[in-house]
Amino acid sequence: MATFVRNRVLNQLSWPLEDDSRRASRREALCELDGLLAQLEEVNLRGGVIPTRVLIALRRKGVAYRARVSAAELIEAIFTVQEQYMRQPDGAVTAEPQALTELRRRLAS
Repeated sequence: MATFVRNRVLNQLSWPLEDDSRRASRREALCELDGLLAQLEEVNLRGGVIPTRVLIALRRKGVAYRARVSAAELIEAIFTVQEQYMRQPDGAVTAEPQALTELRRRLAS
């Protein structure tokens, strides 16, 4: 027997308007990061070497890393970098840039 529950939504979230060029550049960056993520997940599953093109693309996106970084660490880095491109609803507290700084420090050391 199915039970239906109705929830009344109070204070629904709203997002600020975004112009088309900003939206396109944000989506392009997220798509590129998704592609890099898929490649790193494949490397992580198979235990192979991280392709140089992936490392170059990550550096271009602002991810600093040490010489012998693992695919798992770079996957975590992509998740952190992706947060920069996510839109936040009006009135939301933005994510700490400190988290990104800490991740960059860990990957570079």
